[in-house]
Amino acid sequence: MSLSFRHLLVPLSAVLLLLSACGGDDPKDPVCGNGIVESGEACDDGNRNEGDRCNNSCQVTTPTVDAGTETDGGVTGDDAGTTTDAGTETDAGTTTDAGTETDAGTTTDAGTETDAGTTTDAGTETDAGTTTDAGTETDAGTTTDAGTETDGGSGPVDAGTETDAGTETDGGSGPVDAGTETDGGTTTDAGTETDAGTETDGGAIDAGPGTDAGTETDAGTETDGGTDAGPAPDAGTETDGGTTDAGTSPVTLTALEPAATFARSGTTGETIPESLEVTLSAPADTAVVVQVTSSSPSITVANNGQVVVPAGARSAAVIVTANAAAGSAKATLTASLGSDSRNATVRVLGETEAASLAFLSPETVEVAPGKTVNLTVTLDVPPATDTIIALSTTGGVGTVPASVTVPANQISAKFALTGGASGSTGTVVATLNGQSVSAQAKVTSEPTTNHIVISEVAAAGAGGANDEFVELYNPTNAEVNIGGWRLQYKSATGATYSGNFVLPTTARIAAHGFFLLGHGSYVGTTTAADANWATTFAMGAAGGHVRVGPANLTTAINDANAVDTLGYGTANSAEGASPVNGTPATGGSYERKAKATSSAATMEGSGVDAAAGNSYDTNVNSADFIIRTTRGPQNKASATE
Repeated sequence: MSLSFRHLLVPLSAVLLLLSACGGDDPKDPVCGNGIVESGEACDDGNRNEGDRCNNSCQVTTPTVDAGTETDGGVTGDDAGTTTDAGTETDAGTTTDAGTETDAGTTTDAGTETDAGTTTDAGTETDAGTTTDAGTETDAGTTTDAGTETDGGSGPVDAGTETDAGTETDGGSGPVDAGTETDGGTTTDAGTETDAGTETDGGAIDAGPGTDAGTETDAGTETDGGTDAGPAPDAGTETDGGTTDAGTSPVTLTALEPAATFARSGTTGETIPESLEVTLSAPADTAVVVQVTSSSPSITVANNGQVVVPAGARSAAVIVTANAAAGSAKATLTASLGSDSRNATVRVLGETEAASLAFLSPETVEVAPGKTVNLTVTLDVPPATDTIIALSTTGGVGTVPASVTVPANQISAKFALTGGASGSTGTVVATLNGQSVSAQAKVTSEPTTNHIVISEVAAAGAGGANDEFVELYNPTNAEVNIGGWRLQYKSATGATYSGNFVLPTTARIAAHGFFLLGHGSYVGTTTAADANWATTFAMGAAGGHVRVGPANLTTAINDANAVDTLGYGTANSAEGASPVNGTPATGGSYERKAKATSSAATMEGSGVDAAAGNSYDTNVNSADFIIRTTRGPQNKASATE
């Protein structure tokens, strides 16, 4: 027998002896074994020690307490469930175990069906996964645990940081936890109902980033608070509510005018004859871009159609480039801002396209004798160069200039008709290249004057600065009692009529007759004054006002009781706001016309209107009076006219 075989027999004999001693058939025998007690023995329990896995009948027992007691918690070394254990139901799991026939075998085994590595091991009620283990208040959250069924984190998705680890505010809901001190579902979390973000948002960096802010569920809810809503694509919705937002401008597009304009082919700039413009409802706080599109390539809008209305402005011109060969001769331009849009047309003109007459306006006119009225001649398109149009009249309706010029790129020009003889009817004619257009004209009858008028005034004379008079004329067919009337004077810029002379109570004016009033220094070598105001007032030579009216006439500048007023020179309150211009010579005067066509030549000396009276009154001083070179006062003794 070899030495090695002998070595094997020694331990084998010992085992057989042990088995024979601990496996007695008499269960009534209270003492068994050979009386030898060995450390950690499983039987031969003559020593009566508890916990050595051998009862008093020498039967091997399984302890009821395994690795996983309340004090265990999976700490390596004092449990049976270490990585070197087998952990079967019949195993004791000590560090020196894992090698018996009933065990899992070697320390590298632990993988058989009865071993501790099966799916039924390490998690039984008596093992390291009981309800008292891994997840208790003293465990739950250590770096080696955090993963049992009662933990709430189910392993690596527990987020078992030191500040989290399954607290009451955790909830164990996994990756949406984030277990920081500011988490726990408080109102400061980013993702609660009061957040300003979508379900996928959540966090302190919400409400504002370019990819978030402005979604339908974000930016602008009542609970937002104004820290969001700022990016250009968001900001400014009605549901925003942030004082720092307001991103878009509240203005709207109100017009694209004029409705029809022109552009000459080969040019870039504003349209003609007027500039086409976009107009907003109000000045904007910031620049506003209005998009303008064209229906035809014959008209293109500069800057890719973006028309910028500057901050503080309401309108901006539309700059276009015209190309007659590119498409339709007329393009429709559409301006858009938000939901607002407006249209206008632009016609493309040839580089040398000729213009024709379109019409005269107004089509019918009335004018008083000697008065003027404006007419307008209009072409069909703006001409490329200045265009001269010939003018004429028929029927004696008055006079017009020989021609009028429509400037290049404009479409019309104005001119004046001066009325001819009263009652005349006829036409005004405009002619261009053999083509004519006309308007009907009528000269109205002389105005009927049914009240006393101031007929002639001299503010100075050969006798000096106070050689003054005021002549009155009665154009009616009946005598007028002017006793107690007032003659008043106001300086050119005076606040009231300071001079106030009351006529004698016996004063009368015969039908078509005269009445003469003079200053105390009036020199009437041939015609005496009928009444003398002495030094009640003195008129200014360069400008002033004289008026006449009944006894109830006040000194206020504007008084409806005034019957007639003359303002001359620099006067600021003349009839029609138009004083008689100019200053007479030393011996001259201001005289009312006999009719619309009267002039200084016809009213003086042997002129045709010298004895025709002074009844022309349109309530416009500059139109009603002429300036005489020599004065010709008349009194109540003078012949009627």
